[in-house]
Amino acid sequence: MRCPKCSSDDLKVLETRPGKVASTRRRRECLECGHRFSTIEEVLHEDLAVVKRDGRRESFDRTKLAMGLRRAIAKRPIDAEQINALLSETLRRIENEFDSEVPSRAIADAIMHRLRKVDGIAWLRYASFYEDFMELSRFAEEILNLGGGKKGDEDSD
Repeated sequence: MRCPKCSSDDLKVLETRPGKVASTRRRRECLECGHRFSTIEEVLHEDLAVVKRDGRRESFDRTKLAMGLRRAIAKRPIDAEQINALLSETLRRIENEFDSEVPSRAIADAIMHRLRKVDGIAWLRYASFYEDFMELSRFAEEILNLGGGKKGDEDSD
């Protein structure tokens, strides 16, 4: 761990507390420059493999998932805590449901299920990439569902 301001590795932990959804939040101080910052620690899930649509397998990468989600929430009133919680909840659900391999579609479905509850526009952006909206009428139907309060086929957690 290095200071984000001066890159020193001479840090002190000021406070440790449980974070939201199976994480640890630490408040740190750099002993070089005095900068204070927070970190969130989670268990890495290195043995999880994602099975792509074409059958390829690659290691699960939370950063890649977060980047796709951040594109969907761009300029939306959603804070980083909500996104981290959404990602953590999704990972927990996937790990409980799958052993070592998970279809990419299952990850997308789990994200979309939670994102729809957080922000309808962000959900539509995310879904427009992962859903096969081959016809404009299907896309328009989803937009109308968002505006009318109809939630479609959501399953409960």
